[in-house]
Amino acid sequence: MTMVWLGRLALALAGISTVYAAAAGLWAYRTGDVRWRESARGAAVGTAVALTAAVMALEVALVGGDFSVWAVYNHTNRGLPLAYRMTALWGGDSGSVLFWGWILSLYTAYVAGIGWRKERRMTPLVVPMLAGLLVFFTGMSNLVVDPFRVVPGSPTDGNGLEPLLQNPVMTIHPPAMYTGLIGLAVPFAFYLAALWQRLPGRVWTPVVRRWLLWSWMFLSAAIVLGGWWAYMELGWGGYWEWDPVENASLLPWLTATAFLHTLQVEDRRGMFRAVGAALITATFLLTLVGTYITRSGVLPNSVHAFAGTGVGDYFVGLLWAVLAGTVVVLVLRRDQLVDRIPLVDTFSREGVYFLMSFFLAVLAAVVLFGTFYPVLSRALTGTAVVLQVGFFNTLSVPLFLGLVVLMGAAPAVAWRSARWRETARRLSGAWVAAIAGLVLAYGWGARTPAQLFGDTVVFFAAGSMIQEFVRGTRARQRSTREPWPQALWGLVRADRRRWGGYVSHLAFLVIVLGVIGSHTGNYTVTETFRQGQTEAVGPYRVTFTGLTDVPGPTYETTQANIVVNGPGYHNATATPGLQFFPGNAQPVAHVAILGGWWQDFYAVLEGYTPGGQTVNLQFFVNPMVSWIWIGMYLLVAGSLVALGGPERPRSAVRAGAGWLPVPAPLRERRDEA
Repeated sequence: MTMVWLGRLALALAGISTVYAAAAGLWAYRTGDVRWRESARGAAVGTAVALTAAVMALEVALVGGDFSVWAVYNHTNRGLPLAYRMTALWGGDSGSVLFWGWILSLYTAYVAGIGWRKERRMTPLVVPMLAGLLVFFTGMSNLVVDPFRVVPGSPTDGNGLEPLLQNPVMTIHPPAMYTGLIGLAVPFAFYLAALWQRLPGRVWTPVVRRWLLWSWMFLSAAIVLGGWWAYMELGWGGYWEWDPVENASLLPWLTATAFLHTLQVEDRRGMFRAVGAALITATFLLTLVGTYITRSGVLPNSVHAFAGTGVGDYFVGLLWAVLAGTVVVLVLRRDQLVDRIPLVDTFSREGVYFLMSFFLAVLAAVVLFGTFYPVLSRALTGTAVVLQVGFFNTLSVPLFLGLVVLMGAAPAVAWRSARWRETARRLSGAWVAAIAGLVLAYGWGARTPAQLFGDTVVFFAAGSMIQEFVRGTRARQRSTREPWPQALWGLVRADRRRWGGYVSHLAFLVIVLGVIGSHTGNYTVTETFRQGQTEAVGPYRVTFTGLTDVPGPTYETTQANIVVNGPGYHNATATPGLQFFPGNAQPVAHVAILGGWWQDFYAVLEGYTPGGQTVNLQFFVNPMVSWIWIGMYLLVAGSLVALGGPERPRSAVRAGAGWLPVPAPLRERRDEA
């Protein structure tokens, strides 16, 4: 009970402190009083300290098995391993809302305590905005979903953690998702502060880009990690099924990616300002929509969603409040949304970026419509109709492939106005790569037009990116006489933002290639085996040697022992099984995956006869799935490289100890390059 009172005291202090930080920060911004400003900064840091204490108090209760606390009783038990007891923090509504608020408080404290020294113009307004958002989360934890609610009686054990969450990836995926989604509040706040203060793009774009890229990196990794978890845990041989909760994370990623590209044009040309305002607003609002999807229970056709507890309704209220406030700012500062330079020619780098942003926005609209169609159909017809995977694939695949084509074309298209012949010449390497991709795809077994076209355009885009690295490295070699590895490293270091972006694009192409490959030449079969029987499964030969019962920390596993021989494996052992958890009527599949860089052998135990003499096994041979996970690591690496670049606008050059603007004639000549 000590942790209960400590946690509640910390939450109360956090609530008071964040209200004060928001109010004092706004007053300091209005009056310019330094004392109020410093007081608001201290309150923001104090909120983070108080919420950290609350999180630690709940963690102590979780780890120590204090089952008098509802969050501990409902999501842990005595046999649960330590790692899962710790990560049960975000296993339910109360803990996840507290965790969300805690991460937001850390962001706010960083902006107030450290970021203020780096950016003194926007931060005085950003801090009270973030603190105002924190008022919502501390209020939720104090008044709605008390994470320290006490269980009646004196329970000696708990209900245990949801079996599907007892997976190593689930110790990483939710924190990455929260860090990405919550982090999107920071660039949104900086953007609104810059717009309200009428600051020029060269002031705010570097700050917004850096914060957005940081959040985008975590969100991207979290989406792939979610697919990895589904692949390992759900036992259906796939990793993405357009589940509502999957879509909830994809939606803000799509609009954030679009905004990252419009930022390039804003920074370089002062264009697409209204489009950028719409995209950054949609990005943050979609984080709240996603939370509503997962917390409201409004879409019960999800295997991931929390049961409806009423929490989602509060997020709807927050969404409308944020939307109303944002609309007021956009209307009052609509003169700031007028482009500095009109779009001269649609065949230009600006035009390509606009099309990329348009495709991403259309994708987001398609996913949003498809996700909420059960709600719409129920409201219109009285019957909830769930759109199947085919709907999403039919509409999204052409848009994604169009994005890949534009991604490959963008480096070769000049700013302002491009020439078709010159652009085609600059894409010479990309054309060769595209032909090679078509030949390789056919050799891999691709036969449908979508598969052949998909591999061709991915190789086209990859060839374009690689060609840029080759050209840049050769140019540096000619000027410095360095060996090519040193020249390549020097090239990346000289402009980390640009080349880190290219690495991220290549990583995305690796992921797309993995997605296409996993749907080309894949093989699925269900077989009934007797003990000692051997059967052919695609290119593999599988022998069933018997069943074994294996005790676990909180469950019992019945596993089938099979020996696999085939490409890359000689007498390899795989043990697909069924895990039986106390209190759960249905067993949970324990998938066996023999992974490889080219293809995975994936086995699931579907059932067995008493005595274990006969078993039903389902097998999947999935090509290139590991490329998706490899692409995630490359994407994070590319993002870190881009984040390592200097915080300065591209329209600046180094001169002495400061940054001086490039003269207008030189800037125009550079833009034409």
